[in-house]
Amino acid sequence: MTEAIEALPSVPAVVKDGASHTARASASPPTVAARSPMPRRLPLVVLLMSLMCLACLGGCARIGVRPSSLDDRAAKLDRTALNSDRPSERTLRFVRQRDLEASLAADPETMLAALDAEARDEKDREALFALAELCYREAVKSKGDPAKAAMFYLSSAVYAYAYLFDDTYRPVLDVYHPYSRQAMEFYNRSLANVLLHARATNLRYAKGKELPWLMGRVRLAERRSELTFSPEEVESYHLAYEFDVRGLTPQQVRLGLGVPVAVVRRPPEGDKLAPAERFTPPVRQTYAATVFLRFAPVADAAKPRNRIYEADFEIHDPMKTDALDVAGRRIPLESDLTTPLAFMMQNTPEPSGLEGMMNPAAWENLTRLYMLQPYDPGKIPVVFVHGLLSSPSTWAPMFNGLMGDPELRSRYQFWFFRYPTGNPMLFSAGSLRASLDEARRVFDPDGTNPAFNDMVVVGHSMGGLLTQTLVEDSGDDLWNAFSKAPLDTLAVSPDVRDALRRTFFFSRRPYITRVVFIATPHRGSEMALGIIGKIGRTLITLPLTVLKPFGAVTAALAHAGKTPGGAQAAVDKMPTGVDSLSPNNQALKILVEKPLATPYHSIIGNEKKSDVAGGSDGVVPYWSSHLDGAQSEKIVHSGHSAQDHPLAIREVRRILLEHLKDAPAPAAQ
Repeated sequence: MTEAIEALPSVPAVVKDGASHTARASASPPTVAARSPMPRRLPLVVLLMSLMCLACLGGCARIGVRPSSLDDRAAKLDRTALNSDRPSERTLRFVRQRDLEASLAADPETMLAALDAEARDEKDREALFALAELCYREAVKSKGDPAKAAMFYLSSAVYAYAYLFDDTYRPVLDVYHPYSRQAMEFYNRSLANVLLHARATNLRYAKGKELPWLMGRVRLAERRSELTFSPEEVESYHLAYEFDVRGLTPQQVRLGLGVPVAVVRRPPEGDKLAPAERFTPPVRQTYAATVFLRFAPVADAAKPRNRIYEADFEIHDPMKTDALDVAGRRIPLESDLTTPLAFMMQNTPEPSGLEGMMNPAAWENLTRLYMLQPYDPGKIPVVFVHGLLSSPSTWAPMFNGLMGDPELRSRYQFWFFRYPTGNPMLFSAGSLRASLDEARRVFDPDGTNPAFNDMVVVGHSMGGLLTQTLVEDSGDDLWNAFSKAPLDTLAVSPDVRDALRRTFFFSRRPYITRVVFIATPHRGSEMALGIIGKIGRTLITLPLTVLKPFGAVTAALAHAGKTPGGAQAAVDKMPTGVDSLSPNNQALKILVEKPLATPYHSIIGNEKKSDVAGGSDGVVPYWSSHLDGAQSEKIVHSGHSAQDHPLAIREVRRILLEHLKDAPAPAAQ
């Protein structure tokens, strides 16, 4: 034991007078008295060594891992000031490395200005991201002071834009990194809040107007718009971010850069309507658009907090543009096509389809072709024709679904025909042909536009019967089934003769090159023979525009002894829109036997089985909807509203993409 103690290293003595005295072994043989202090120092040595071990163990205990669910781990990594009340871990780490947390809490503007100086001096892209996020957080905290909040939001947009596009900063931007998407979100959300502030304060664009940001001013420069109407015609604008859509799925949203908005346009006054405006719905028209602010720094001012950015204010049309060229990069444009459509349908509801059937006269001024977007000579028209008891709004799910395809958006424009379905089918078909011919006179008077001359028409139910007359030649067959005397021999006025000619005599429209029939009763529906048909005949009141020509001709026929029972008996038997769908209707029997002059496709519902020919959609049986010679026939598990079925929408999409294979190449813009 003694030898072990003697082997211990020297132990520092108590420091005295600034000097350290160390116990040394005596040269002479140790005595018991000389060795006796060593055991008394042993507890002190053990204590010191124990404390050192505990300190080590305590420090090591702070380093390690603990169990965490995958969702919790991902949520922590995904957290930013956009979705929580705290900055991201990335920004917090950046602040802590500079010991700036206390400064940020005490005086955020001064701390952010200092961080801005560091970012500029070191050309640190990471600092730009931190500035964008911290400015956004300060904006949210300043919501009680709207002007201050707007200043911080604009600052966040400036920093996010610089993070994404200023190539003087390092490291080089990785566009595939999640942080790049987060920077785009800070830009979009910040710009959105600036737009909300502008709307709330009635702040209008004016070239040269200056807006404050953290380190100076943003000066508005040029305004550029892809919309075809003047900015002065804008009645209001609404951010797509402000609404949740109901009743339309899927929501056609594309992530990218910019703020999607719904732009409400005041309809032009009646006496100021240009010919093309006659096809615009007489309602508060709502258009999808995307707002983008393009920043460019001006030479730095002498004072560091007086820096100026110029900003071009851009409004893009997502029906024309999918991407932006910014600082030599091709950036996807953020867009939302569904919210503006739903907004318009809610705020400008369609007239009742029931009214259009029961009281066709109420719809006489509404019967026409409608375009939800201004005419584009470079795009192929697709015309939708609704069915009985319906209106153009029945096509909203189809329209919304097709708009989601960027190729369809870039190559097609979508039109809608509205008509009162209580009128006889042949009369309504004449109105459709007249509307399309008018569009031809207005938009393609020379008949040379390759896009207009490649038109596709899609008809549902009765609308399919109207569509059928666009690609057939009637000859004299329909008139001969109605009258025993040639039209030209009857003693009727010229306007009556013209109305009858438009109804009973027609030829295929050469500008239509493909048609699609959806749940179309080519051979009629037994529904028209039952109680529904009887109710319809009892309640439908035909307008004078229908009764006058038919009354005149039946009177002339009665006078010539060609109509048994006299003129009034013939008028009393005038077929309504419901009667037009009867399997006994002579017009249907004639039309179904005539060849169709263009490629055609059928989409048929079967309410009991999927993809099985036969059965019925509940209104129209398969034997009535089927046409031999169709380019394709798609059966969907659906009732009569087959146009809403997602597989029917996909089938129309497929047909339109197929149509493009033979379509002329679009003209260079």
